Amino acid sequence: MAIDYASGDPLQTTAHVLYFGMNAQGRIETGNLETALFTRYPAAFAAFSRQCRADQIRAGQIWYWHDAQPALGFMVIRESPFGATRLRYVESVLLSLARDYQRDGVTSAAIVLPRSDSEEIKQMIERWLGKVALPVTVYE
Repeated sequence: MAIDYASGDPLQTTAHVLYFGMNAQGRIETGNLETALFTRYPAAFAAFSRQCRADQIRAGQIWYWHDAQPALGFMVIRESPFGATRLRYVESVLLSLARDYQRDGVTSAAIVLPRSDSEEIKQMIERWLGKVALPVTVYE
């Protein structure tokens, strides 16, 4: 299935799940999207943070919050809020999404690209999600 690239406000997406980058410490990040999501869904961030502190979530995993519209997909792509986005964690997340989206009940995805390494991440998205039947929109 084709991957669509879009600009604009990812909060206006009609996708089933909105995926965005987070850190394995569960600390709130300071980007505009994260701040807006935290304001709208504080319970999601509190639950995510508790799971991280309990060592239930590690870098390279996806954690879902389904009590939101769209559902939230926390892509754990950094070890700390001050650390760099690791491409190996991004690839692990994308592989998991491509492999498990049907099991997880994901019908469409909107992915917000991290600020850094976007060209390499786009190539990974094409490699892992370009051949699956999941409709994907990537926000740059």
